[in-house]
Formats: sequence, structure tokens, C-alpha cells
Amino acid sequence: MKIKVLYFASLKDKLKKKEDIIDLKEGSKVEDLLNDIISKYPQIQELIQKCMIAVNEEYSSKDRVLNENDIVAIIPPVSGG
Repeated sequence: MKIKVLYFASLKDKLKKKEDIIDLKEGSKVEDLLNDIISKYPQIQELIQKCMIAVNEEYSSKDRVLNENDIVAIIPPVSGG
């Protein structure tokens, strides 16, 4: 199944991209998606652990099961100034 992933803020800057399409097996969870992303981009492993996750514009836990065509936003912590 295909999942659209949106990257924001410092994550987008590190990857030099704002989105990806990730292919996962049926029944995969948010945690599986994050592990797949970390395996492709090991340089963001530490940052991604601190991120908030939203699935279809709703904050989500890592144990949520994903569905075909879900949109997952990965939102790093931001500091104000």
C-alpha cells in the first residue's frame, strides 16, 4: 500500500525534500513506517524519535494501523523566538 509522507521544518531541511511516497505491506503501523524511513535516511534517526506524527491531519500514536493512501505528517519540535 502507498503512504504519502510529509516532512516539516528541520526534517524537511535535512532531507532536502518535503514529501515521499512510501510503499508498505498491508497492516503496517506508524512505527513500521518510521522504521522504514530511518532505514532509508539514517541521518534523521535521532530527530525522528522526537517528532509528532499526524495521520490524515489527526495526531496519532505509533501503534496506529495505516491504510492505503493515508497521509502521514512528521512534525519535528520547534522552538519559538
